[in-house]
Parts: sequence; C-alpha cells; structure tokens
Amino acid sequence: MVNFGKSSLLVDAPCGAIQGKHDQLQQVKQFQGIPYAKPPLGELRWQPPQVVEPWSHLKEATRYGMPAPQNPSELFQIRGPNGEEPTSEDCLYLNIYAPTKPRHDKLPVMVWIHGGSFYLGSSCQTLYDGKYLASSGRAIVVTLNYRLGALGFLRLCDLSDIPATGNEGLMDQLAALEWVNRNIAAFGGDPENVTLFGESAGAMSISSLFSACQQDNKPLCGKLFHKVIVQSGNPGVFHHTDNANSLAALYLDTLVASEGNSDLSNLSIEKLLQAQAMLISNQAMSAKWGHLPFKPVQDGKFLVQSPVDALESPAAASVPMMVGSNSDEWNLFSAARPETYSLDDQQIRNHLQQQIPDPMISTLLEHYRTRAEALTEDPWPLWSRTWNMMLTDMVFTVPGLRLLNAHKGKRFHYHFTQPLSAQPLLGACHAAELGYVFGTHGAGDLAHFYGGESEPHSLSESMRNAWLNFAESGNPGGDWAEFDEGHTQQFGEHSKRDLDPVALQALWQGLDDQQLRGFL
Repeated sequence: MVNFGKSSLLVDAPCGAIQGKHDQLQQVKQFQGIPYAKPPLGELRWQPPQVVEPWSHLKEATRYGMPAPQNPSELFQIRGPNGEEPTSEDCLYLNIYAPTKPRHDKLPVMVWIHGGSFYLGSSCQTLYDGKYLASSGRAIVVTLNYRLGALGFLRLCDLSDIPATGNEGLMDQLAALEWVNRNIAAFGGDPENVTLFGESAGAMSISSLFSACQQDNKPLCGKLFHKVIVQSGNPGVFHHTDNANSLAALYLDTLVASEGNSDLSNLSIEKLLQAQAMLISNQAMSAKWGHLPFKPVQDGKFLVQSPVDALESPAAASVPMMVGSNSDEWNLFSAARPETYSLDDQQIRNHLQQQIPDPMISTLLEHYRTRAEALTEDPWPLWSRTWNMMLTDMVFTVPGLRLLNAHKGKRFHYHFTQPLSAQPLLGACHAAELGYVFGTHGAGDLAHFYGGESEPHSLSESMRNAWLNFAESGNPGGDWAEFDEGHTQQFGEHSKRDLDPVALQALWQGLDDQQLRGFL
C-alpha cells in the first residue's frame, strides 16, 4: 500500500485510503464523514454495529455524514450535508481533525461524544467543530454520530422478535472507539492515549462505558480509552430492564394506536420518529421515566453494573477523570417551561415529593431560598431562582461530585460560572461551556451567545489548554490541585457562584444516587 505521509491530505489507513480537505486559516486537515461501521439498514436495524470492510478505492472524506434520524428540535437545527432532514438510518460516521504542523509524531486523541438527551444532536453541529482544538498542534480530535432515540436506546428484545437491547447507541460509540484504535495512527494519533470527552447525554454515555467495558471480565477502559472528561452528566441516568420494557411496551402501543400495527421491521423511519415524538410529549410518561425516556439499559450483560459501582475496578482506577458542571445548569430547562416563572413554595414541594422526603425538602428549600435571595442581579423570580439552583445541584453538581468520589484514580473537578451575556435568563446554563471548550464561541450564529466576560478568547484559551493538558498527561494544569482535598477549578468571572464541594455533598447526603437523578 502507498504511504502518503502524515502531512498529506491523502491518508493510507488500515480501513483504506482517505482524502480529506485543508483549512488553511487554522492549519488543520479535516476528514469528514468516514464510515466506522456498516450502515444499520434493513436487517441491521436494531442490530449491534457491524464492522465495515476495508475499501479498495480512494474515499473522499470532505463532507459530514448524515446525522442520526431525529425529529426537529427548538434547541438547534440539524441537517444533512445537502441540507436535508435527518431521516436517513445510514448515520454511523465520524470526523477527524488533525493539525498540519503537529508538535509530536504521535499526538493524543480526543474523542467527542455529543449530547442531546439521547434522541437529538449530531457531530456536525458548529458548536462541536474540532478544528480550533486541533489547530493547537497538540491533539487530534475525533467527533462521531451514534444511533439515537428508538433506534439506539429502545429495548425490544423482551417483547418482540426484534433483537434490540436498548444499548445499540452505546455499542455504536464502542465501535467508533475500536475504529479509532485500529486506524488513528495513520493520521498521526496515538491509539494508546485516547481521551473521551462529552457533555450531557455524551457525558452520561462515557460514565456508562465504564460499566460496558467490564463485560466478560475483560475491561476495555485503559485499552480503548485512557482518560475521560465528564461534562454535566449524571451517572445515575440509566434504565433497569423492567422500566426499559415498560417504555418499549408504551412505544409499541403508540405505534398500534397510530398505525394499526407494530411491525417494526417494515415501518418507515418517519413513522418510527412520529411514535417517538408522541412518546416524548406524553406528560404522564415523564412521571415514571423522567425527561429522558431513552437512555442506556443496565441489563447485566452489556451494562453489567452502575457507573459508580464500575469505578471500583482496578482497570477504572487507571483512567484519570475530570468532571465538572455549570453554575446555572437548570436554567436551560426552566426557560423552555413557562410555568417555571410562576413557581411558589407549595408547587416546588409538590414537585419534589416524588423524589425527596418531606423533612429534607424543608431543609433544602431554606438553604436555596437564602442563597437565591442574595443573588439580586439574577432576573428570575425568587422561587424560580430557588428551584433552578436546587435542581442544578441535585441533578448535575452533586452527582458529578459523587462520581469523582467513587473514582480511585487521578481525578479533577471544574466549575463553570460564566453567564451567556446575551441570554440573561440562561446564565451559565447547561451546555454554556461548550463554545469555550471547542473555541467555537465566536463562530457564526454562536457569537451572539458568548462574550460577556472581559476577555472571551482568554477564557476559551484557558479551558482549551486545560482540556489539551489533560489529554496529553492526565493533568489539566500544574497549578490545578487534585480533587482529593475537595479542590474545584473555576472558569468564569461570576464569583458569587463559588462552589464548596464538601459542604454541598453534606447537604445532599440523605439522598441515594437514583434519587439524585432528579427528573432525568
């Protein structure tokens, strides 16, 4: 086979020859839309991902592959490479961003797993453009698509002849990691130094992969991935098989009610997505399954145990971990629900009674109302502000701290506090840190969300350096103390959001991990 050389846009990898494109401004080579598994079409729908055979022709990788099928969202617009709606099941593609002037012969590899509630999102979103991280010359960045919603996280094997376990989306992620392990050296990457990083559902996926990698007593953490960065992900978000089966039964009933049958093998993707949308909008359903009906399934086979339990293994201890969250996570979800603006004390109590014992509700409400009263610049009404602060800690901050506490290896914690200046109701909400981590805070339509701090590019540079340092060495910075003493590194100028991890965990110690899942 011809050796094209690492500086070329032509790469000869074990998978076959690939041609990319050059971003001259950032000095980055981009290889987009590379298939890492066979298209999950026809009989492969709801099957585990299948290895794609090496190709003998030169494959052009100059455009993103199709996103996973999904319904339209008010949060962001997802389109295919030609502007088409995301309804193609041929979606198992990844993208590689490699510097034209790498600092080393073998660069660390950063693999991004996108969020989106397990039924939305794509690696092609401008927010996740990996060229700015790669332009440092310090790392190769990989972003990937995986099956979403009913096609990736619906357990059907116990109720039908469909083999879906509910973990096909996670299996896709592992298949992408296996592809990276086999091929990334041809792009100048080090397959022995792979960092997973992800946010929201992507972060929850990473936590779950610790459990997935324990199957058959052959741990893959430390082999397919060697470091992890968990951004705003709750490790308690997964289904047990009984809940997963109940969800599948409701999905099948929805298909029967709308289509007159539930023959999943022949129904069009449009019909499947329509039933998915009906299920997600079912308010009665959310009381049982939360706002994330689709999520990984702890089945005792693929996901052997909970992520927190899986971190007890020696293999997991060898993987350095960085975990963090944002100071106003829940603002994003409250902003989408008009009823949040008129919350009062009793309404909050009614909501929390599903999760928290009554005496503890009073203690927590007193604590968070007192804190909320001190934040007079916050535009939310007092009780709404109280609710947002409480749910931020309950669903994101405290579960992240517990994840770190369970980890036996090297560990670090960060807290992002910089508000989105153009969106005062959002503050430092869920996903607000992403533009700074990727360096996309000034890109296109994203620019109007960012820039409230005095030096937005400096904040982005400091976060990118921390993420790159961690990918290189497992340490985000020489002056960043490990979490063993409860140390937190703050990013942003909002000093009134300072975090005390020890006191916060003591406040919530009466709840178990599943209760801390909140409404997810």
